[in-house]
Amino acid sequence: MKKLTLLFLLLIAASASFAKMAKQKKKSKATNEIVSVGMHRTVCFGTCPDYKIEIDRNGSVTYTAIRFTADTGIFKKNIGKAKAKEIMDMFVKYRADTCREMYESLIADLPGLNFTMRYKDRKKNIYTSGFGPEFLTDIAEAMDAIVATKDKTWRKTGMPKVD
Repeated sequence: MKKLTLLFLLLIAASASFAKMAKQKKKSKATNEIVSVGMHRTVCFGTCPDYKIEIDRNGSVTYTAIRFTADTGIFKKNIGKAKAKEIMDMFVKYRADTCREMYESLIADLPGLNFTMRYKDRKKNIYTSGFGPEFLTDIAEAMDAIVATKDKTWRKTGMPKVD
């Protein structure tokens, strides 16, 4: 009888432990889920375009054309959740959250290429001028492709504040 009671108590303790681990895993997954991603291409000493692209998980895109772009302004459109997830999955696939925050520029005139990943409870920034991992260029090209399509679904909502 003592062995049966001991076995029963061990079974209860094990199930409680597994339930706690499952809850922690679910919580960890929720905090590591990307809420939005952003990219900012900065100016160079010449006329390199200065603009920002922000993509939310729900598919909302904000394109802020600051300087040296075809049209200056803040533009919005919805690309759909599937396309937004595709871009965010690139950040996850390449594990961009493990990148350093700063990749020093070896050439002073290169425009910056800066990324921001927003999570529910934190933010990760990556500052580079083309000297970071190659996959950051792939992500930048995918984000640029979204704003490169000039169609009537873009809605101008205002003008950017220039610092």
